[in-house]
Amino acid sequence: MPDMKLLSEVKRIHHIYESREVPAVCFSQLQREVYHLPPLESALEKIQQKFRAEVTLDPHTADPHLCVSKDKRSVTLRKRRSKVLQREQRIPFDLEVLGSQEFHAGRHYWEVQVNDKPSWAIGLCSHSPSSRGQQQPRRWTIHLQDGDYVAGGACPVVLTLKRKPRGIGVYLDWELGQISFYNLSDNSHLHSFQETFSHSLKPYFCVGPDSIPLSLCGLADL
Repeated sequence: MPDMKLLSEVKRIHHIYESREVPAVCFSQLQREVYHLPPLESALEKIQQKFRAEVTLDPHTADPHLCVSKDKRSVTLRKRRSKVLQREQRIPFDLEVLGSQEFHAGRHYWEVQVNDKPSWAIGLCSHSPSSRGQQQPRRWTIHLQDGDYVAGGACPVVLTLKRKPRGIGVYLDWELGQISFYNLSDNSHLHSFQETFSHSLKPYFCVGPDSIPLSLCGLADL
């Protein structure tokens, strides 16, 4: 557009807007609307509902100093040895027992009550730790020792917990090669191991030098 025409157009537009009246002010009342979405189901809740397994203890794998209950869901240290073991500084890792179930596929979840036990270890084991003359079994565990919560695998990791766990949830996904642990006190995720499994796995439990039982939660407890 030529300069003169542009200037004349600007003047015309300016005149149009100069002659316009200011519109009246309008008021409107806003109404508050509240919408409630259904709560999202946590990952742990989905696992608990879909993959919960009935896990029991195998008395034949228990250390002689351990006592397995008749329903095979609780294990504790025999009283005659407790006073001796309480003087030891470390967890005696020979105080072990395995689960009766053997997993070689699929997804499985179970829960263990640790309550106020000062030392314990929970997880999975590649084969019986009591076997002799064989390759050292592999373990993937969460254990409490000397006040520290540790993920015990190939490279132990000290965990920082917001809340002391009174129960531990264990989740195995065989195909994905994943073992995960959860704090049942606040449903938080504690740690996950990522592996490629080549052998069957069994639930693993280690009882510390105290008289407080380690107990499995059965499906009947739901």
